[in-house]
Order: sequence, then C-alpha cells, then structure tokens
Amino acid sequence: MRRAHEQRWRGVRRLAGVTLIFLTVLGGCDRPPPAAVRIGAPFPALQVRSLDGATVDLDRFRGKVIVFNVWAVWCRPCREEMPSLERLSAQLDPDHFAVVGLSVDRDRYLVDEFLRRYHIRFPIYLDPDRRVATQLGVKVFPETLLVAADGTLQARIIGARAWDRPAVRALLARLYRDGHLGPGQAQRVLNPSMQSG
Repeated sequence: MRRAHEQRWRGVRRLAGVTLIFLTVLGGCDRPPPAAVRIGAPFPALQVRSLDGATVDLDRFRGKVIVFNVWAVWCRPCREEMPSLERLSAQLDPDHFAVVGLSVDRDRYLVDEFLRRYHIRFPIYLDPDRRVATQLGVKVFPETLLVAADGTLQARIIGARAWDRPAVRALLARLYRDGHLGPGQAQRVLNPSMQSG
C-alpha cells in the first residue's frame, strides 16, 4: 500500500513538473525575443543573400515604405498570400514603395522554382540560417513588417493577409504621407476577418 502511494505521488510530481515547464515556456510565447525590433524603433541595417548568392544591403530601400514579408515555401499560408503581395507590388509606385520578401528556406532552388511557377517578381532574399528573422524577432510565418520611409518599424502583421486590397494601398499611402501609423491602425485595416473589399 505504501509503495502504491509513493508511486502515485511520484507520478503527480512528474506531472506537476512537466506542467510547470510547459507553462513557463508558454508564458514566454507572446513576448518577442530581446533582439526583436519594436514598433517605432529603427529597422536595423541588414545584409541578406540574393537568390544568386550575392550579399545585398537592405539599406537600398531606405526612403521608401517597405512591406517586408518573412516567409517559407513549406508554409501554406505564406504560399497563399504570395500572389496578393505580387499584385500589391505591381500596384505601388516603385519610387515610394517596395515589397520585399525574406525566405527562411534552406533550399534556394526550391524558392526559385516557387517564384518562377507563381510569377513572383518583387525582390526575394534568403535567410536559410534564420539569422535575420531572429534579429527581427520573427517566430511565426508569415510575418510582415511595415517600415516607414524614415526607416522606423510601424507595424508587425502575423499571418497571411490579402495585401492587394484598396484599403491596404490607402494605409501604405497614409504611411508614406504621414511617416507613421497610429496605434493599431495597420491591424484594423489588415484584420483577417475583414479580408474582402
């Protein structure tokens, strides 16, 4: 009887320990890592690899509003939103706006094949070791960062969205004109429950 009692308590202690670890990890999920770029902070100067292996400095887009999408070919929502990002890119004035993608895929040939198959022409760069994604605090894919022309991060949008809607273009035009977005402004326009129209 005593032995059964001890085994039961041992099991309860194990369960409590596992639960405590789980809750500790889960409790940290909503916090960006310390290196994450916060809203209103300068978007860091980043160097990434192009599909042909060249090092590219993303400062080349300074002075433009940047729609910076972090994605992967293996991520279904990423693949689904990519055509709307392409249409958005085609609709925007390239002198004032840039849609830029950062793939975290390890296989650049797979990325290249996807881009060709779906006729994606906006600039896509590679981050196979996720160094840049980690520096930005991106943990979920897709995540899109809206960067003002002055280089400050204005919004973080997690999850796939319909980017080619008139309301999104108006939001980006407002960001270019005003240089900033109000609290929650991007989230209201890009709310996933409001994807039509």
